Amino acid sequence: MKNQSKILGKELRNSAGVAWRPGMKLLNSNGNIDSASLGYQYATQTTTFIRERVVEQKFYQVPIADFVPVDVGVGAWMEDIKTNLVYDVAGDFESGIVSVASGPSQLSTVDVGTSPKSAKVITWAKGYQYSVPEVSKALAANNWDVVSGKMSALVKNWQLGLQKIAFLGLQQDLANVPGLLTSPEVSVNTSVITANISSLASAAFQTLVATILAAYATNANYTVMPNTFVMPLTDYLGLGTAASNGFPIVDMITYLENMFKKITGEKDFKILPLAYAQAAQNGGYINGLTGKNRYVLYRRDPETLKMDIPVDFVLNPAGTSNNFNWQGVGAGQFTGTIFYRPAEAIYFDHA
Repeated sequence: MKNQSKILGKELRNSAGVAWRPGMKLLNSNGNIDSASLGYQYATQTTTFIRERVVEQKFYQVPIADFVPVDVGVGAWMEDIKTNLVYDVAGDFESGIVSVASGPSQLSTVDVGTSPKSAKVITWAKGYQYSVPEVSKALAANNWDVVSGKMSALVKNWQLGLQKIAFLGLQQDLANVPGLLTSPEVSVNTSVITANISSLASAAFQTLVATILAAYATNANYTVMPNTFVMPLTDYLGLGTAASNGFPIVDMITYLENMFKKITGEKDFKILPLAYAQAAQNGGYINGLTGKNRYVLYRRDPETLKMDIPVDFVLNPAGTSNNFNWQGVGAGQFTGTIFYRPAEAIYFDHA
């Protein structure tokens, strides 16, 4: 309950509605919802007008599928999903050179092997409840449906939770449920990007442009080119400045994007900003509590990485045993972001 109060407190601080302060009670001494704290009770006058529309809280949300390929409905209610990785066992090409007199017994052969990679499936369920007095109090305002509000809050909790899992993983089990930014299988480079790209002087920016793809190519053993570059949102917002002070015609973001497209040959190459890539937002997941500014250059392809949602959010209708209290449950299943070809991604970190 203590952790839930801290989370709810943070959400209330971020909203423009309830004025939250440390130590504010959300429950009364009996353990029931404190209606005064949640806004059921407030002073009105004969000249007070209660507006019909309400203003709801907003959250940071981005489309997961823009960053990570997602499979929905595969392996429902299972414990894990295994994907076979196929390897060629063929030897070098020259071993196949034969002479006219070579017989079948002298022919070199090829073979293939498989190795299963497992994605751990996590089952999630969370409830909502309401009572006759609670609904009656909410109806007094005549502009708020507390029941649908709780259902919406449950759906939003699922959506925001999936988003965090997709990018940061499950904090208590990053080895089995990693995120796009936290896979232990992806190599980390700390020498190419040593400061925010938007803060680089012209010469340093040109050095970055000349080395970042070379670092990726080496990491991928020259087998593939990337098509996505994810960077911290705060850095992305500063890329509107000129790429060169002496030639202030092209901004940094355009120059960088054009370079990626031209060199890789990927016309749909994307540079994507992400708040979770900022050190202030990934503490506890990357580099201990301090976090890291992390950039990811990778191949956005379902054979490279994927997140599975075996069971998308299912909202069960509320039931009651006494016609006074009702309780319902929302449930679903998910995996982390699994890299099936981790060499096709590389992390660039700086403090």
